[in-house]
Amino acid sequence: MIGAFKDYVANYDLTNDKINTKFNHSIRVMNLSKKYAKKLGFNNQDIKIASQIGLLHDIGRFEQIRIYNTYNDSESVDHADLGVKILFRDNVISKFDIDKNGYQLIKVAIKNHNKYAIESGLSEKELLHAKLIRNMDKIDILYIYSSLIELTTTEDEISPLVLKKIKNNECVQNDDRRNINDQIASYFAFCFDIYNQECLDEAKKYVTKIYEKLNHKEKFTEIYNLVIRYIDERKNENAR
Repeated sequence: MIGAFKDYVANYDLTNDKINTKFNHSIRVMNLSKKYAKKLGFNNQDIKIASQIGLLHDIGRFEQIRIYNTYNDSESVDHADLGVKILFRDNVISKFDIDKNGYQLIKVAIKNHNKYAIESGLSEKELLHAKLIRNMDKIDILYIYSSLIELTTTEDEISPLVLKKIKNNECVQNDDRRNINDQIASYFAFCFDIYNQECLDEAKKYVTKIYEKLNHKEKFTEIYNLVIRYIDERKNENAR
């Protein structure tokens, strides 16, 4: 599976930092998906499918970067929809050793992994896998921003709409963001879309690291405290 994935990515320019970043992200998300599928009690077949989804969830990124040289879907193409097209319409999925019985779960999970909300009408198992990949993707993005990328804030105020959404425990859409501080605030809001406590605990660790390394920290203190309170309250509710 990983060998076939490496062969696919070898068609792209691995000296491009964007390509290399998404390759490494895909490997980490695969490992996270396997780890948490086990923690959450998935059966062996679903653990394998979760790992496959984790590895392939961003396969559309490589073509997106080749054509547009950006991660910004609004300025290029929805990378999840592109990934589904590449895998299933162009039949790239045949290059991977995947049981065809898992194709529908993989398709639905990849399609929904980057959307603001999961589409309605999914089966229980489709929803399970869609939620897991959304969790794993967000956790690794938080890890990246906490450990691998410098975040430079500005003196700009966080936009009222972004602040309002976070106060309402809502995620922030790309179109809501007006400046770099809004973008960073949106990473904190990832926690509102994480579905289980084990994942929230890991997210809390990375959110705290992000906050601690920010300059203009005072711009983010209210948001950070809101998110940490939300995580702790969720934990207390689950403990009852």
